[in-house]
Amino acid sequence: MSTTGLTDAHGLLTDGRTLHVRQVRPADRQELLELNTAASDRSIYLRFFASSRAAADQYVDKLLRPGDGEHRALIGEIDGRVAAVASYERVAAHQAEVAILVADEFQHAGVATLLLEYLASVARHGDIATFSADVLVENGAMLRAFADLGYPMRSDLKAGVERIVLDLAADQTTFNTLDERDRVADRASLHALLHPASVVVIGAGERPRSVGHQVLVNLLEGGFTGTVYAVNPKHRRVAGVACFGSVAELPGTPDQAVIAVPARAVVEAVDNCGRRGVKAVVVLSSGFGELGFEGISEQQRLLDVVRAHGMRLLGPNCLGVLNSDQAVRLNATFAPVPLQPGTVAMASQSGALGIAIMRAAQRCGLGLAQFVSLGNKADISGNDLLLAWAQDPSIQVIALYLESVGNPRKFARIASRVAEHKPVLAIKGGRSQAGQRAGQSHTAAAASDEAIVDALFEQAGVLRTDSMAELLDGARVLAAAPLPAGPRLGIVGNSGGPEILAADAAVAAGLEVSQLSESLQAQLRQLAPGLAATDNPVDLGAGAQASQLEAAVRLLAASGEVDAVLGIVTETLVADFAALTAVFERVAADASTPLVVVRTGEPDQSVPVAAGTTLSFFEFPEPAARSLGLLWRYARIRRATPGLAQPSVPMVTARQLVREYVRRGDSWLAAADAVALLDCYGVEVCPFRRVTDTDQACAAAAELGYPVALKAGGHVVHKTEVGGVRTNLANEEQVRQAFAAVARAGDGVVIVQPMIEGDIEIVVGGVQDAQVGPVVMVGAGGVLTDLLDDRRFRLAPVTDQAALEAVSQLRIARLLAGYRGRRPVSDDAVAELLVRVGRLMDDLPQVAELDLNPVIGRGAQLIVVDPKIRVAPGAERPDPAIRLLR
Repeated sequence: MSTTGLTDAHGLLTDGRTLHVRQVRPADRQELLELNTAASDRSIYLRFFASSRAAADQYVDKLLRPGDGEHRALIGEIDGRVAAVASYERVAAHQAEVAILVADEFQHAGVATLLLEYLASVARHGDIATFSADVLVENGAMLRAFADLGYPMRSDLKAGVERIVLDLAADQTTFNTLDERDRVADRASLHALLHPASVVVIGAGERPRSVGHQVLVNLLEGGFTGTVYAVNPKHRRVAGVACFGSVAELPGTPDQAVIAVPARAVVEAVDNCGRRGVKAVVVLSSGFGELGFEGISEQQRLLDVVRAHGMRLLGPNCLGVLNSDQAVRLNATFAPVPLQPGTVAMASQSGALGIAIMRAAQRCGLGLAQFVSLGNKADISGNDLLLAWAQDPSIQVIALYLESVGNPRKFARIASRVAEHKPVLAIKGGRSQAGQRAGQSHTAAAASDEAIVDALFEQAGVLRTDSMAELLDGARVLAAAPLPAGPRLGIVGNSGGPEILAADAAVAAGLEVSQLSESLQAQLRQLAPGLAATDNPVDLGAGAQASQLEAAVRLLAASGEVDAVLGIVTETLVADFAALTAVFERVAADASTPLVVVRTGEPDQSVPVAAGTTLSFFEFPEPAARSLGLLWRYARIRRATPGLAQPSVPMVTARQLVREYVRRGDSWLAAADAVALLDCYGVEVCPFRRVTDTDQACAAAAELGYPVALKAGGHVVHKTEVGGVRTNLANEEQVRQAFAAVARAGDGVVIVQPMIEGDIEIVVGGVQDAQVGPVVMVGAGGVLTDLLDDRRFRLAPVTDQAALEAVSQLRIARLLAGYRGRRPVSDDAVAELLVRVGRLMDDLPQVAELDLNPVIGRGAQLIVVDPKIRVAPGAERPDPAIRLLR
């Protein structure tokens, strides 16, 4: 699927099968006639309002007309057979009438809804804003299909026919219903991967260190509850399991096939699996996309076979899949690590790192509910797993190691929904390769890969970590501890040095280590008269007794003055280390306040302390404090309101303007056109005049009113550095003196503007990122833009809450709030401007760069002084309002 026209696409149905969607071709005539023939009389009646099959066959000729702006028709195929056909006919400038016929055997699987999603996408790119349809009231299935799309809908009932009109501009309700359909379909399609009833290992050999042999052994030793098959024509038995010469010879059809054969034999093996009816394949073999062009071509051939058979593919070049659920006990990996049940689900693109992750998790007592090695992600990606894991009751925490994010906008939408009730941690490899864009605006120059990834994760509610150790630590604590009510941390223990390090790390992690009240300190002194410090951290001293420590911890946790407790125990000559450690285990068994413990110098460990309760121990204070910081960050995510984005409305003038520039091959918009485009989105720009000689400049200054500023025309980013700006020119003489120098700094054109006095200067911009699409930026503006490097990025479209959060994170936020008696500048106004720019960038993919710098803030008023907008042919990007398999 492309955004400009449909070629080939695949999507998932509610039962997990794959629907292949493509344009109707003349060669489809016979299959379309057969679709009519096979349809029941009732289906024909409901579609054509009559039982005449002649009318149905005549309609086939209309479907086969060449697709153009007036007419489009799409076919949906399942297992190579035509399952449905949908079409629209333009009936007005921006309205089309839509119709659909689904074969009887494929009804009630979401075929109509999915096909209509794709048809709506094609229509939007043909400037069609609404679909209309006449549906018999007795056709409940079709009425539900339209309603299930989630588009704003209105209807009118007359004489047993319901006239439906759909507004094709997707809103939040559309995306919410789309995501729910996606979750249901994705979970169904991955059932054979994550919960198979039978598995076949293709390429299972006798060599103990071979991949196929190890997978087979792991399945058996892990206690897989289903049936295990092996395929290897060279052996009769491997590891006690009977071997068959091919998948076709198996006595039953397995749900899942694990492929461990040389790369050259993989496509044939997968094709054989598809012919047998296998639903999921796990390709462990390497030699595909990771090798470059030739490997990519072979990987595409593999994916084509998978799609043709409606299967799902994990890999290639992956470690496999693990599910420790007692009802499944699946270890279809070649990692030499036994199953260890837990509540954390983890996905990793790197197989080698996956083995290390499982080993480390085992050592520290972190059990894994599921582990999936994504490999090359030819099909199944992190997005699929998020959908499958979202409502799995056995999974409490999701952790991801990613080297790329295939569909970032979809990832952000899915992850934010998941994070509402389940924490998602992620680490992304490749930070050191982040580079700066070659842009001619501040925004494009500043939009590094890492800045955008940070924005993506933050906007998606994903907790980004800097290392695998931090990710595992965070997963342990998030899986075990209740969420804190606030950021206040109480630190208590028997050793001052580690407690000081813990306090420093806690503050760096966004927590507060505030002083305790005099009343609470007095109570602590009564409990332990010899304690060394009471104000937080609480140091009971090297000789602290277990009874004193327990009383202090319980008092602190119940005081209402802290939201979490970090305990620290250090072994000394006068301390009973085991008894002090046991204190925290007893407290954790019935505590409602988050508690983690540092046993200085002892290995990390998670220990069950009561039914369903685990206590996390750390070797050193810093990682313990960072993990509590992650816990608090997630608590804030859970409390955040999602916010609203400015609705997308038809902007005919805006679209025509940018398309005309692209058609002419122009790049930067002329100043007047930039103002006109911003005006479409309600962005106020300071008045200006464009002049080319001194007399014009003086006339413009007199018209606008002194004092004025002269600025070089053209597209110089740093005008002040080349003498391209003169400000506070109070009279005609000063204008004449300044004109020549300013004109030389640019292209000979000079911009004259009235001086705008304000309280602060900010920059707001946008850029089209090759991976994530439109991105917007807000930061310190004017001459401080690059000096302070104070900026925040967000993916567009931006909600009001996300925009406010970005503004609040700026270092100049205190200036906006009225620092030291300055007049405050409205955060809401800045956030609204960011939302409007985000809407523009999302609506108009041809806007490659946009830079509003400076934007003058005067109380609640914001005035754009120097807008720069560059347009280019818009890169194709996935339509966010369709469910699309890569």
